[in-house]
Amino acid sequence: MSAGEIAEEEVEGIMSGTITDPSVGRVAALASVFGVPPSYVLDRGTGSEVLDEEALKALADKTAGAILKESARLPEREKRIVLGIVRQFSDQLGAAER
Repeated sequence: MSAGEIAEEEVEGIMSGTITDPSVGRVAALASVFGVPPSYVLDRGTGSEVLDEEALKALADKTAGAILKESARLPEREKRIVLGIVRQFSDQLGAAER
């Protein structure tokens, strides 16, 4: 995955804490990918991971990342509609595999 100025390894390092002092540019690039303020990426006071491994893998997929970026700009109602559509596809695929 590349967010312009940040590589997948750097994302993993920032999120896991092995990169303890990322540059402002790296934090800004990471925050931009997910549509959150840079402070969200750095807030580790909650004790929970901002992104788990499944989310990182999904975002490494160009199409899934594009879906996220485009849908993040939508109003909340439309986001819920998109989520419902995606879940319908998942349900259909699950039923087809049975």
